[in-house]
Amino acid sequence: MFKKFSKILNSIKNGINILFNKDTPNTKKEFINYKSSEVNMEKLDLNNLYIIGFKNNIKLEDSYNKEEITKLMINNWIGYFECHKCGKWDYCKYAQKHPVNPNRSIDIQCGIAIDFITNFINTTFPLIKDFTEYQKQAYLNSAYYLTCFVENTEQVVGGLSNKDQMSGWGEYAPSLYGMTKYTNDLLNKAHKEMKNVPFFNSKRSVLFVEGESEEIFANSFLDIEVINYGGAGNLTYSKIEYTIKQYHDKGYKVYIQADKDGKQENQNINKIISKGLVDKENIFCFKHDYETSVPIRIFHKILVDTKTICDTFENFKSEYDTKESIVKYVESKYQRTLTKPLLSTKLCEFINKSFSQINPYYDESFLKTEIGQFWYFLKTKIVH
Repeated sequence: MFKKFSKILNSIKNGINILFNKDTPNTKKEFINYKSSEVNMEKLDLNNLYIIGFKNNIKLEDSYNKEEITKLMINNWIGYFECHKCGKWDYCKYAQKHPVNPNRSIDIQCGIAIDFITNFINTTFPLIKDFTEYQKQAYLNSAYYLTCFVENTEQVVGGLSNKDQMSGWGEYAPSLYGMTKYTNDLLNKAHKEMKNVPFFNSKRSVLFVEGESEEIFANSFLDIEVINYGGAGNLTYSKIEYTIKQYHDKGYKVYIQADKDGKQENQNINKIISKGLVDKENIFCFKHDYETSVPIRIFHKILVDTKTICDTFENFKSEYDTKESIVKYVESKYQRTLTKPLLSTKLCEFINKSFSQINPYYDESFLKTEIGQFWYFLKTKIVH
């Protein structure tokens, strides 16, 4: 019984091997040399680059046209396969029945994967002509991971949607659904490379935040790289210039969150803007700090829910001056050191729960709060 359905596991294993195999783009390894053939079409210089291989990366030492690079990818990335082992066998237009046994297929390379590579190269390859080597390599890596994703998806979804195949797994069938994680991981690996290729419109963004609490909040609502620069003292131009320029050089769009700490201006931010390091519209400054931006009633509820304090709201707010930091106020009033990351986590949970009841984009009361404005900045200003 299990032999009949072995292809599902094999496809999943292939995905796992691709993901966790040591033969990745950044791994030092032995290369196989490959030179292109002569075809009278425009060729692009791919010298010193490579395409990923299952065992060894394939080093490119020449210029290639669309037909040559397509053939190279197909021959090295798509293995031969008996289509009757795929869940889509009974309706796939690419499957070819065996001439002797119509219940079996002949071994062929997956037609879906072949068409994908062909379309990918035909529609994008000429566009990389003026790319840097770094961008060209990212393009080639993108082609590999996307091809693996397409082929793996077809095989896995075919198995999961085939009633006969799934019933054959009996009590083990539910575990197969969880294995789709590896298919998703292939797509994530593809997009990690695609962000370095301009015409894919997958430009990367990076957000610098002041502390761990802000990092927790940003990661709750964004799917980009978030860097905790560890306090205002590390935001000086001299300390952060080199790091930000490195991200610029890699094609990132840079955003910054900072605090004014009750002052009119943040001089570090002013210098960063005046020097042209980051555009003003890409910076969000809290009037005081992240915690003080939270409405006081909500902040009190979080303190009580986390058993940080045990006090009524009326007594809690009685001596509070809105011109000062809420953290300093609470620590002074209750002689407690706040665990700010925990409070931030609870705040995110509170906001997400509220979002289930009302669309935050139309919740004027939320958007008028400073924390609401920061959320809106994250969701609308930053390129995801």
